[in-house]
Amino acid sequence: MKAPKTFRYENRLAKTVTPHGGMTVGEATRAAQLQIERVRKPTIAHIDAELATIATMRDLMKGGADAGALAKMYSAANRIVATAGLFGLEDLGQAAYCLCELVSRFQSTGKFNLTLIDVNTEGLRLMRDPGKHSAADRQAALKGLKQVAASVS
Repeated sequence: MKAPKTFRYENRLAKTVTPHGGMTVGEATRAAQLQIERVRKPTIAHIDAELATIATMRDLMKGGADAGALAKMYSAANRIVATAGLFGLEDLGQAAYCLCELVSRFQSTGKFNLTLIDVNTEGLRLMRDPGKHSAADRQAALKGLKQVAASVS
């Protein structure tokens, strides 16, 4: 019986994407953490500016729904969702997501309730400084914010 012929396939793609002498996982993690710390202050300032935008849009709607203000409120909350978790503000990100959900429901149903917006903006204020409130209190507040959004249909 003859020995079978085998062919060794050269994977050129693997050779191009595998760096020689690259970082270890630990080194990459530390480098990423350093980059996050470098942008922490400006990003937190940006989150605070987005919270101020939400408050301003809320004030614009004292007389009733305003499509432009709702859109700006949604965008500001969405930007908070995108960044808050990276900086230890996960609950703030979840509260901002609840506001996005509420605004989206207002936009799709044509309904509007300023009191529900107020509940959400107060929730955002509470979540902005998580050290002032226990984890249980923050979770209870988030549960309530989710229920507020779900109440609009």
